[in-house]
Amino acid sequence: MDPVTIIALVDTCLGLISLGIKVVQLCKTWKGADEEVKERVVIVESVWDRTRHQAEVVKGIASDMNDESRRIMGDVLDQLSFHLSRAMNTLAAVTKKNSHGQPHLFGFGSRAKKAAWVWKKDAVDDIIRNLEEWQRRFDPTWFLQLHNPNPLIDNALAKARVSEAKPSGLPTVAKNPLAVAAGLRGVLAPKPEETKTVFLPDSPMEWRSIPFSSMKTGRLLRANDTRWYIVDTIEVGPAARVRDIARDVGVLATKLSRTDPLAFGLLNCKGVMAVPRQNTAPSGISGQVQAVSLSPPAPDSSLRSPSPCQRDYSCFKLVFRIPQGMETLPVQSLRQLLLSSDARISLTRKVCIARELAKAVNYVHTFAFVHKNIRPESILCFGDAQASHSGSGSGSSAVFLAGFDAFRAADANTIMAGDVGWERNVYRHPLRQGYDPAERYRMQHDIYSLGVALLEIGLWESFVEYTTATATTEDGEAGGGPPQTKLGRTHDHFQEWLRASRAGTQQDGGGKGDFLAAFAFRLKDYLVEQARTRLAPRMGDKYARVVLSCLTCLDEDNEDFGGAEAADPSDGAAALCFIEKILKDLDEISV
Repeated sequence: MDPVTIIALVDTCLGLISLGIKVVQLCKTWKGADEEVKERVVIVESVWDRTRHQAEVVKGIASDMNDESRRIMGDVLDQLSFHLSRAMNTLAAVTKKNSHGQPHLFGFGSRAKKAAWVWKKDAVDDIIRNLEEWQRRFDPTWFLQLHNPNPLIDNALAKARVSEAKPSGLPTVAKNPLAVAAGLRGVLAPKPEETKTVFLPDSPMEWRSIPFSSMKTGRLLRANDTRWYIVDTIEVGPAARVRDIARDVGVLATKLSRTDPLAFGLLNCKGVMAVPRQNTAPSGISGQVQAVSLSPPAPDSSLRSPSPCQRDYSCFKLVFRIPQGMETLPVQSLRQLLLSSDARISLTRKVCIARELAKAVNYVHTFAFVHKNIRPESILCFGDAQASHSGSGSGSSAVFLAGFDAFRAADANTIMAGDVGWERNVYRHPLRQGYDPAERYRMQHDIYSLGVALLEIGLWESFVEYTTATATTEDGEAGGGPPQTKLGRTHDHFQEWLRASRAGTQQDGGGKGDFLAAFAFRLKDYLVEQARTRLAPRMGDKYARVVLSCLTCLDEDNEDFGGAEAADPSDGAAALCFIEKILKDLDEISV
């Protein structure tokens, strides 16, 4: 523990708080200005109030953070100090213009008033933009500190929450950051009795499919209930350890019940239903099947959490709330967008999707899980495909990571089994491909999968294609069932690349396992080459570097993540590296 860095971080927090208070006080002097300026000043006060509370907590836990966390936190706080100092100068300049500026404007009529309004509005808009951008960079490091079991963090949170507004309904990071932090801290290691409360009784639902995704939207079949939910199914294999799966699903649902979707890129979980194997109903696009009741379970023992040691289950269904303000927006899988939308989709939109996806992956790891299924089928996009920003409301768009059918706790045992399907293996690290993966799954494998997805987004080419069913039944449904994956253009281009490079097509005297391993590593080489040669002209050098860093995160010469011999990511080193090298670089892309 370096006392110098502790003192430096505390001093930074104190200076930051003092500077922020001065900026807000200056803005308050304009509350009597035009109504639009007044509204912006209120936003500044709200955003700063959140930042001040979090800075107070950081000051209180500085001595308990490791040196690397303090360094990164200090760098981020220094960035905000710079922005606030610049804001002070801007506000002072605008104030001076108003009082001593050009008398021919400020002394007479509407022209003077209009000029003053424009200057004030632009100055406050700049402060809001800088605060919000900074907050996006600060939050990942902030929430990562919640893993530390030291009660000093609980004391700091409790002390800071005294002055925080009490949330009505589900707390959000924008309005109640300390309430969200305290809630997440309470469920990062939930007790068994806490996980039982997320299991819900059965109820019939109406279903709608989400094209090219295993997830569906569902609505309870009861009067006056028009709410729709996203339902994510986790299948239970015949030889699976039901007790372990039920425990992990309960923990996952408990953690996701405390998420703020827009802040974390992960949908908020209402609960989970366990479907007994003998009662499994066939799934379909519509109709009634066993599903969930969204009312709290009654104390009746028949509605309590299922006991995996007493019954067998065919699947678990995670029920997610649709974010507030997005209930009427269309929802599509990213795969659907890649297959059907215009290839000329804006650079701004692609960067936005990339940022949101990387953010969601970071928070999956913050919650101590590995996803194991990061691909466009698991990514949901609400709203206009051409929208350039995240948010809620008409005309906006947001991206969320779901598809938790292969997840597991980061510190849990893993089943060393796989498959050879192109549609999944193209997103898997070579050491995780095939029927018998060579390495236990860890967080860096998710980072590799993210790199493949970011490459796909940057090129805006679907690496997986599907058949189209033309035959229909009397009910109008596709007679051949849902579309099936097929080997498409990316696979064909990879095969051409293999032939041209005269590698990967021979077994070199080895067995089938050797050939599959060589094939897997050649696929990685191909993706790396695509990132190096094709990505920068489309997305810029910084984006291309991010993708290459993800794709090579387990390579020995990767300087960002330390390669295959890097420390166990459970110690937070990989998470900090991801925040600094991936999230930060994506945030700094200016479009």
